[in-house]
Amino acid sequence: MKEIMSSNVIVQKKFTMRKMLEVYQTAKQLSGTTYLYNQQKAVDASNLTKLVSFLLTVKPQTTLKIIVEGTEVEECLNKLTKKLTNETSVIRVNRKRILESTGSFQV
Repeated sequence: MKEIMSSNVIVQKKFTMRKMLEVYQTAKQLSGTTYLYNQQKAVDASNLTKLVSFLLTVKPQTTLKIIVEGTEVEECLNKLTKKLTNETSVIRVNRKRILESTGSFQV
């Protein structure tokens, strides 16, 4: 079953290139999609060039939202949060489950 989970974190300090690569590698291992969102900008974490550009613009003491979509997302979100512990502090984790359906629905 597909899931969407998100986590809000506060960025404590600038991201190092090593941390950016760890985020990228974790996002590439997921059988789904990982997005990072900050100040009306979102980026797919599996695109290294866009990810690096995005994380270079994130300032300390701002909120960064991590959104993971796919299967087994809780494990990936936990990995990402663990990798970012030196640079961020966790505020909140949200979870939504989405049923796979070929039909459409309206909310």
